[in-house]
Amino acid sequence: MDRVNLGHYVVGMEGVALLRSYLRANKEKANTRIAEIRQFVTIPDQPPLALQFEVPEVAVHKGYAAWATTYDVIPNPLISLEEPVVRTLIDSLPIGNAIDAACGTGRHTKYLHARGHTVIGVDTSPEMLQRAREALPSVEFQVGDLSALPLPNGSMDFAVCSLALTHCPDLRPPMQELARVVRPGGHIILSDFHPFMGMLGGAAFFLAADGSSGYVTGYVHHHSAYWQAFAAAGLDVLQCEEPVNGENEVVLMSSGMMDIAGEAFRSALLGVPGALIWLLRRH
Repeated sequence: MDRVNLGHYVVGMEGVALLRSYLRANKEKANTRIAEIRQFVTIPDQPPLALQFEVPEVAVHKGYAAWATTYDVIPNPLISLEEPVVRTLIDSLPIGNAIDAACGTGRHTKYLHARGHTVIGVDTSPEMLQRAREALPSVEFQVGDLSALPLPNGSMDFAVCSLALTHCPDLRPPMQELARVVRPGGHIILSDFHPFMGMLGGAAFFLAADGSSGYVTGYVHHHSAYWQAFAAAGLDVLQCEEPVNGENEVVLMSSGMMDIAGEAFRSALLGVPGALIWLLRRH
């Protein structure tokens, strides 16, 4: 298996920083980026180019089984951006019956339950559901796939589906299924990885409890793909949010390299949308 080189990530961020500002940057800043790139590539036996490790691509079931025990422990820049917006959208809806589809360890399930909703959590990973059940023993959880949710037609007032559609090669089947279980006039809250970050090479990277790492197979979905899937499922778009990376998210995405190339990471990532969040209504 090929080893991932952390230096390639750092040099790539230097390049993104240079590209984002090349028409407007002053000469001093541009020269700093070039000097850092030159420094890194001429000392391959020192950090960051000397830092290499295994990061295999793993299938969804295997990846989330490995991730389950650390998912709520290790800070995640995507959750940092996504969670406040999703919670605000949840607060905008009346109390009712809700499904947290692809609920994982139950972070949104917990919030829904605390807000007074009757909520069912569904996930394809038994390992993630075990963590959710331990945290919320009074809440119902079921094993189920986004393409076959274990609920009757129109039984939910609204659905939440967070950070899961990136693992679906085609958005249409899960959107049809989410629309099926929500009553007419009901709502769906979706969140996911922003396609821009996906095109920059971002993925669902995880560190497991045994010290191993990997990334879960994922796909980049552009805004047009979402719109087409929404239309096919009979869903109207009420709101679209694209929260952008701040200092906290940049530090988390730097993989500990802020001391080496902090300004490059800031110039490359600050103000870039990291999450894509939708509020939908079923016809």
